[in-house]
Amino acid sequence: MKIIFISGVKFGYDVLNHILNHNWKVEAVFSYHESKKEIYSDMIDFDSLTSKFNIKNFKVNNINDEINVKLINDISPDLILVIGWSQLLKNNVLKIPKIGIIGSHPTELPKFRGRAPIPWSIIKNLKESALTLFWIQEGTDNGPILDQQKFIISDNDDASTLYEKMTSIGKTMILDNIYEIKKGKITKILQDESKFIESWPKRTSNDGKIDWNHTAKEIHTLIRASTHPYPGAYTYFKKKKLVIWKSVLVDSSTNKPGELMKISDSELQIGTSKGIIKLIYGTYDDLEIKNFKTFFSEKNLGDILE
Repeated sequence: MKIIFISGVKFGYDVLNHILNHNWKVEAVFSYHESKKEIYSDMIDFDSLTSKFNIKNFKVNNINDEINVKLINDISPDLILVIGWSQLLKNNVLKIPKIGIIGSHPTELPKFRGRAPIPWSIIKNLKESALTLFWIQEGTDNGPILDQQKFIISDNDDASTLYEKMTSIGKTMILDNIYEIKKGKITKILQDESKFIESWPKRTSNDGKIDWNHTAKEIHTLIRASTHPYPGAYTYFKKKKLVIWKSVLVDSSTNKPGELMKISDSELQIGTSKGIIKLIYGTYDDLEIKNFKTFFSEKNLGDILE
């Protein structure tokens, strides 16, 4: 079975590494051109992996460009795996593989479609989600389902831990399903459109800007949703960018939006419209914070973050 792998992000890299180490042959990889790094925060270079397994790695700006369609057509794949790719495939690509094209989406399709599913799952306060493998067709995340496995979203989960859950589940799901497909077992379950709830829009780094007039719980949720591998939730202090990668809630009825309330070597507490955020890990002016008093002093108590 001739396989082409399309991905540009760490999730796809880990899945590809997993199947290659289980002795599956991949004819070619199509990954993002280096210029996409500014767009996709979890983008990764596939060169080391493809070199190790002697696979051609075509770095592209648009998978639908005529030159890439010809490359795919010349390979004449049986199956294409699209694992972490933001561009919709057009019909001139969709019609090429003999078996079809498998895509992945970390939501419980068809309930939630669209962009940035991991951050949105946290922002929407979902208690569970799923990784769905589906057969890509024209449209957005609407093809027949191949497989779906649910996972729990706890109050302690953030984008990093959900990304890890997705990756762990994804490696097993892809491997299990390509074994079944090779044996001739092809599952296609039509999506029940009556279960569709909403389509999520794209998120950008600007969506991580903290509004300290929100409650501590709302801000903590934004921080959880925006952390690695995404750009992070941020604010400004003395015109320099403070990115908060990890925080905890402090039980308090304080109403002091954006005010620096406690500063020590090990912690920085910030007021909100209701409650306090304690910064656990962050960067200030692109420098990692290892000791808060390196950047903030007790003289700053009462200062307001922008």
